Amino acid sequence: MKRDGRKLDHRTLEAIRKMAAERVREEEKPCQVTASHGFCRPLIYRWLKAANGRGRGLCALASHKGTSRPRKLTSRQEQQVFRWINGKNPMQCQLDGVLWSRAIVRELIQRKFGVGLSLASVGALLARLGLTAQNPLQRAYPRKPGSNRNLETGDLSCDCARSQANASRHLLLG
Repeated sequence: MKRDGRKLDHRTLEAIRKMAAERVREEEKPCQVTASHGFCRPLIYRWLKAANGRGRGLCALASHKGTSRPRKLTSRQEQQVFRWINGKNPMQCQLDGVLWSRAIVRELIQRKFGVGLSLASVGALLARLGLTAQNPLQRAYPRKPGSNRNLETGDLSCDCARSQANASRHLLLG
């Protein structure tokens, strides 16, 4: 029976590697050790090569945290993006739009740093910086004198209520 090592957690795999190396050191054949654990035969030779390496021993078989892909922006650049966005609007940076959106932030990053990011990456960056999408306060300012809000009752006329219900949503960051 072959065992898929990708389905096992890291601690279990580490224990199997160390036990296999110990069993081979105790004069058991490598093919028998791998067969008993359900792994392919050539795999144990990589483990033994690592364990017999210079000065590391069984510590070389310990599990390590996997490395991830490096970020396109450094932490200093991310903080610079925060300073550009926080308390300012896109027009101050010679960009189209009144409110910040992920697309506008992406365009700003492309202009300033020459780095292309996806909208999802820009959203993750903004979340790391603590900037969240918000809806602006929406107030209906009636154009007809007969459709004003009655200040005593707080009622809106039909035109104002309809305009508030159909108002488009904008994103504010910061």
